[in-house]
Amino acid sequence: MSGSCRLCIRVKTDCYVVWCFSVFAVVFEKKVENYRETRTLQVLLNWKTDDFYQKKSSTMSEQKTVKPGIAMVKISGGALRSLREKQSLTQLYLATAVGVTTETISRWERQEAPTLKEENAVKLADVLAVPLGDLLAVEEQVAEVVPVPDTFPTNKRKIVIILLAVLLGVLGLVFVLFDSGQVTDFSAKRIIPSHTAPDQTFPVLITVELSAEGNSSLLLKEQLPHGCSVVRSIPEATAMGESFLKWVARDNSDLRLFAYLAKCTADIRNKEDLLFQGSLLIRQSRRQEVSIAGRNRLQLSQYHWADSDQDSVIDDEELLAVYDEFDLVKGLNIDVEEIESIWMGSGYKWNLEQATFEIIP
Repeated sequence: MSGSCRLCIRVKTDCYVVWCFSVFAVVFEKKVENYRETRTLQVLLNWKTDDFYQKKSSTMSEQKTVKPGIAMVKISGGALRSLREKQSLTQLYLATAVGVTTETISRWERQEAPTLKEENAVKLADVLAVPLGDLLAVEEQVAEVVPVPDTFPTNKRKIVIILLAVLLGVLGLVFVLFDSGQVTDFSAKRIIPSHTAPDQTFPVLITVELSAEGNSSLLLKEQLPHGCSVVRSIPEATAMGESFLKWVARDNSDLRLFAYLAKCTADIRNKEDLLFQGSLLIRQSRRQEVSIAGRNRLQLSQYHWADSDQDSVIDDEELLAVYDEFDLVKGLNIDVEEIESIWMGSGYKWNLEQATFEIIP
């Protein structure tokens, strides 16, 4: 598989894994936040409860730390003053009726001396014509504390949600890997000489390597440069023009060979390389396309295409290279006899007028 395909599949897989872990992190963070808020609320409520009972205990102890044998009560100064003013009574009137001084009445109303003898409290209630309970101090009511359960380790619903999120992430990852693994590896490589002489045929070989599960359809496209044309193709191209070829194939072979003979009529004085372009399209579960790798440039020169070092001699290694690379395709009809004749001679030279090679004995 080409680097770009591997990169796309890896990026897709990594993005999905990151998304799964992000979902898990968000859920987990929310859960921890709820747990902290719950614990904070519970601590606050416990503190309120403890404070309430401490105040109540302090009040009860205060009411009990009086002279032994004398009943004492704690009245509300605000209630006493409100009832007195509501009935338009003066502090002097209350003091005379109860048998205390006006200063004592004033201190009771200002809560400077809220605890008094029960008999005096009864007298106050009689004078004001209200039940004794209306004068007694009412402690601050605290809302009933409902224990909040520790939801972090025991809340099964949220645990189930987290497990489902993780499960969906794993299933999605498996789907991505399975989907990307149907065509595990494929590539196309072009083998072409580095040069050729004008109007002389030269071979081009394209190898396709495909490792896939089951049959795969492929489309191989090759575009020749301007001035070059196709002479013959093996196997026969599904579609072929003067400067292009297209093969459509579907089989199980792991290695596929496509080849063609071509020639170029461009001016030999043109020093620019001729550019060959092509691509391989695979379609199994989805479309995948890569460019054909390998050599893609050809230069016109006065040397035979089999003479790789361009020294006007075809040596042993160059002859073996022809057999190793291009003789694999039967029916391409490479001019092997001419190549062997040059190899057996002492060299060759290019006849510009006749546009042929002359073998030197």
